[in-house]
Amino acid sequence: MPNPGAERLAVIAGQGDLPLRVAQTARHQGRDVTIFAITGQVDANFGDFDVVDVALGTIGDTRTRIQAAGCGDVVMVGKVKRPSLAQLRPDSHAVKLLARAVGKGDDALLRVIASFFEEVGINMVSADSLMPGQMMPKGLQAGALDPASKADIDCGRAVLAMLGDSDIGQGVVVQDQRVLAVEAAEGTDAMLARCASLIDAAATPAVFVKCAKHAQDRRLDIPVIGTDTLRAAKAAGIAIIACEAGGVLLSDAPSVLWQEAEQLGLAIIGV
Repeated sequence: MPNPGAERLAVIAGQGDLPLRVAQTARHQGRDVTIFAITGQVDANFGDFDVVDVALGTIGDTRTRIQAAGCGDVVMVGKVKRPSLAQLRPDSHAVKLLARAVGKGDDALLRVIASFFEEVGINMVSADSLMPGQMMPKGLQAGALDPASKADIDCGRAVLAMLGDSDIGQGVVVQDQRVLAVEAAEGTDAMLARCASLIDAAATPAVFVKCAKHAQDRRLDIPVIGTDTLRAAKAAGIAIIACEAGGVLLSDAPSVLWQEAEQLGLAIIGV
């Protein structure tokens, strides 16, 4: 049943099943939900949810539609493949927002977009605030750690801490304390595939470390792993996945992820 004390939630949905899981969780909590599906990005089936199609560059129109739907809260969730500016076709509001964030990176652009929504009383909320049970827990969740893995995990965390203010991804692959790859604009799966040829099968197990960026605004961007991440890591030759406990969102049910890791022969730990 709808909760009369809760704001209607707008889910701006990109790729993957996570937007659907967020919407289902919010509905289970008694909230009314409207999906704002980004054209050319969404691939989940939203069934009996109210769905409004929006183009990626139409920020002003999207805000107007969110207001018209009576939504007081909005969450942005799901992967978004960045188009070229020629494909984007930004509306006048988007052009102004892009100008304010030019040269400052994705985080700055997301903050500008959040402020644009908040100007008319639409609150940005984080996916983890809606799904607290989906955050990475602390400790070993599947598999077993190689004795040498702690040094590689520490190395990866130190690298990500140094990069935290530079708006450069949220993941790194380390083997024998040698950094093989750092996640950049290509995203996690492409980064994992890129490092496959660099992994030495005869050396200590390669480790994939994923953490939130320093002072990251979780309303706008939060690191996520799911079964697809586990399979991509296995395919690349990685044996251990270390995620920041409380800082990485699980796109699948934790029990599903741990079972998948066991089946793939991966160790996964929250640090």
